[in-house]
Amino acid sequence: MTQFCENGRRRGCAATSPRFVYPPIHSGLWTVLLSTLQLLVGGMGFAQDSTGTTGGSKGEFEVFPIVSYDTDTGFGYGLKFFALNYLERDESVDLVLFNSTKGERWYRLVFSIPDFERRQGTVYDWAVDLTVDYDKWISYSFFGVGNTSSYEDRETYTRIPFELSVMVSRGFSTRSVGQLGLRYVTVLNRNFSEGSQLVALPPPENASRATLLSLAGTFRYDSRDSYVNPTRGAVVQAEGEVAPRTGFSNVAFTRVGGWIQLYHEVFAPKLVLAGRVGMQTLSGSNIPVQMLMPIGGNKTVRGSVQDRYLDMVSIVSNLELRFPIVWRFGGLIGVDAGKVWHSVRQIDLARWATNPVIGLRFFMDTFLVRLDVGFGRETTGFYLNFGQIF
Repeated sequence: MTQFCENGRRRGCAATSPRFVYPPIHSGLWTVLLSTLQLLVGGMGFAQDSTGTTGGSKGEFEVFPIVSYDTDTGFGYGLKFFALNYLERDESVDLVLFNSTKGERWYRLVFSIPDFERRQGTVYDWAVDLTVDYDKWISYSFFGVGNTSSYEDRETYTRIPFELSVMVSRGFSTRSVGQLGLRYVTVLNRNFSEGSQLVALPPPENASRATLLSLAGTFRYDSRDSYVNPTRGAVVQAEGEVAPRTGFSNVAFTRVGGWIQLYHEVFAPKLVLAGRVGMQTLSGSNIPVQMLMPIGGNKTVRGSVQDRYLDMVSIVSNLELRFPIVWRFGGLIGVDAGKVWHSVRQIDLARWATNPVIGLRFFMDTFLVRLDVGFGRETTGFYLNFGQIF
């Protein structure tokens, strides 16, 4: 059983109740995949013994084959790899390799030391998260800018984002975390349809490449009992990002955001009411569509098309009732809502996108797989991905 403060080695650890440990999965295919990948890792010089010197057993490893359907990406296939504590430093490597029939090519690598879950609820001097993310969309949708953009104006183009970030964080207490780091983001738009409004819309970076190099910071109060699948606690997070125009970038802006997340067990153990509300604002001039605040899709308002609405200000709200079903399976019912505006002064309560959601969860030992269905006014969205959306 994994706990936050194993063997008392972390200073300032708070006492936490044990988390449910799901029974192990065994199958011939998984055994072959795991053995092959462990041999590869062993060839890179990592030991394969069963004991560790820090937060748990050494060399925990999981492989999950991806076969999915998503309204925005089509039928998808790929693999997710997760390795934990091979260097005996509580580090983790999370790798996703994914292709789809609608032309998404998503390759993501996250190296964290210590791992997010291992440092959850602890005091630590420092942690580093390195993220490399490439996500090519051969057929991406654009409807216009603003909350009044029309679904009938939909056009498609190719969007190729790449992000490299290095973030350093410190756990000041078991519930307070500060994070600061650098982000390099470049997004290429191309292959427009004839008469594309995106080509005619200023600035010119809308129809070419937008690049930023920014300094980003976050301060978070976090009392969740788990990073992967919280059942109680709260998160209050403030974000800031400054992206000046430099020789490495052609976009300049300042972004400010804030999020509140709440988790509470109701009626019975493991029946969890989870809620989130967040707001983000941009300030600057001539900001291309690649960097505007989006809502719609897998991470914000499920049931609406990916990035259905774009503008300078966005607010997103999600409410879910999460419940166990059987073995490693769980489910949820909920509602997502969101809207965008051009300025904070225009914020109102009219014409929000409000979509009911149902979902299914499959819990692995170190991550979870989710299948969600969102019911929007214009479309119905199906999503298979990893991790809770909040």
